[in-house]
Amino acid sequence: MNSNFSFGLMNRQNKTVDYLIDALHEKKSMRKKHVPNVEFCMELIKYEEKDDHVIAVVKNTKSNVEEEIICQYLVGCDGVHSTVRKGINGWTFEGQTLKSSWALADVEIDHELVKYDQATSFVLNEGPIAAIPLDARKNTYRLVVKIGDENKNETNDHVTHGLTNKNHITLEELQKLIDERIAPIKLELKNPVWISNFKINERIVNRYRTGRVFIAGDAAHCHSPLGGQGMNLGIQDAHNLAFKLALVIRDQAADVNKLLDSYEHERYPVGKNVIEGTGFATKMVTGNDYITSFLRTRIAPILFHFFPQTVFKFQNNLLQNNLNYLPESSEILHKYKPRSGAENQLIEAGHYVQDGLLMKITSHKVHERITMFDVFRSTALKHTLILFTLNKGVTSDCNPLIETLLEIYNDYKNTITPIIISYQGVVQTADIPFMPFQEEGREQHIFVECKFELHEKYGVTKEFGQQAFVLIRPDLYIASAVFEDDVDKLKSFLDQYLVKADR
Repeated sequence: MNSNFSFGLMNRQNKTVDYLIDALHEKKSMRKKHVPNVEFCMELIKYEEKDDHVIAVVKNTKSNVEEEIICQYLVGCDGVHSTVRKGINGWTFEGQTLKSSWALADVEIDHELVKYDQATSFVLNEGPIAAIPLDARKNTYRLVVKIGDENKNETNDHVTHGLTNKNHITLEELQKLIDERIAPIKLELKNPVWISNFKINERIVNRYRTGRVFIAGDAAHCHSPLGGQGMNLGIQDAHNLAFKLALVIRDQAADVNKLLDSYEHERYPVGKNVIEGTGFATKMVTGNDYITSFLRTRIAPILFHFFPQTVFKFQNNLLQNNLNYLPESSEILHKYKPRSGAENQLIEAGHYVQDGLLMKITSHKVHERITMFDVFRSTALKHTLILFTLNKGVTSDCNPLIETLLEIYNDYKNTITPIIISYQGVVQTADIPFMPFQEEGREQHIFVECKFELHEKYGVTKEFGQQAFVLIRPDLYIASAVFEDDVDKLKSFLDQYLVKADR
């Protein structure tokens, strides 16, 4: 994975919620505009969709007071028992409940085999036992244990966060089960934060949108917890949908239905793939039939030893690190085919952005280092249009494409932030007064790199010799990428995608 953070990070979901709420409070303290409130203990009772709005009735579960909310759109992020999903006939949650029973627990474990900086797994015929570190200071781990199997699969829709509850297992019962399976090893479990047992559900909705109503996260899909991708998948759903709804509500979308339909077109295949991938991995880890056991005990060790890249690719796919959207399945991705030959390596629409180191050019500090993701954080809800200039310079007199970038920016200044990335050797401090974007109060949007590493990550190479424009969506996926000879194709795409500022 091409990242400055190429490692797994296990974190409790309630902590992630705290981080997000703290970020909202920080924005409020900075007097940012349009920062929403998060209201807890609110339950959706019912809703009704009208031609141009949705009427929702919610109840405060503490005071039992109901209130009516009129909104343009409704998004159901209300889990596998989703009231939003169940509120419309024909919205189905298709799939199955697997026959295996499992236990989850956050407990303290003190044993030399269980390390605070790595996951520990016991692969047994009766089922796996895994300990995943949560808090090194307290020796707290997320314990995952397969309890057993039932005779047949269930097909009911009674699920909790992707998991079906059975009789509650106690710490003593869990300790006894582990002792019997891994004897003579003794893992002492202490001070449980919580313990739950469940059955794995593999389900996905038949659609993500009905008119003005959407669903996201566990309301739309649930799957095996292997890989810990449930929350990640839901946050990606929300990020994909949020910027599209923002464009629509601000009247900045050229085609409203095409934009909103793209949410399902892009996210449904991702949810389906995660369910299939985690399901396959769960079967490989837990299956006790001859073929599965042979693959797990004989073939898998050979793959791990002699073909690490194959295993690494599978892990990246399971963890959604190689996630890309397909232009042919989404109406808002540029279906661009360059006129150039086979040597073209330009990044394609639908791919996730590449990170890298840049330097910010200012009159007083030339070598202020910054990452590409730092740049994206500064562009907020707008799209980012990057001009990769190679060694052609950043002033209009030496690079005609600077004027082209300014022209596009002036047409779409409400929805696009322009960025220039050039080579350090061709940008001088003396050029700063003649650079674009010098109006008062505007953040510096011109960056350089010492080598052409970031250019090459985006497929803009010295050998090919053409500058390129790359349009990046607020959810950090490439909307369009064109070489300088095809800038008219970028303008045509933008005309069908975003509304110009003068409209």
